[in-house]
Amino acid sequence: MNEPEAEKIARTESVFREVNEGIAETADRLNATETAFICECADPTCTERIEATLDEYEEARQQGTTFMLVPGHEDKRIETVVERNDDHAVVEKREPATVRVALALNPRAT
Repeated sequence: MNEPEAEKIARTESVFREVNEGIAETADRLNATETAFICECADPTCTERIEATLDEYEEARQQGTTFMLVPGHEDKRIETVVERNDDHAVVEKREPATVRVALALNPRAT
């Protein structure tokens, strides 16, 4: 995989992550314990939803290089599954360009 392709994938996933941050904030304000998040996979046309608790979402957000996906949506060229259950998978970026972009676009970076 070339670097521009890897960077494009990471930007796509980061956009979905940003949307999910808003979903989590809204759910928290409404005192919800779970909600439907958008799959954070590399497919820009993916509209699949992930039912997850806010605690599960927060756990996935602990690292700037981890993303929550529908099981089976992972891209083995750039990421490794670090958690999987019936509802979602959490992947960690390992390809250098995707790691760099994911960290740079992390909305929780300080």
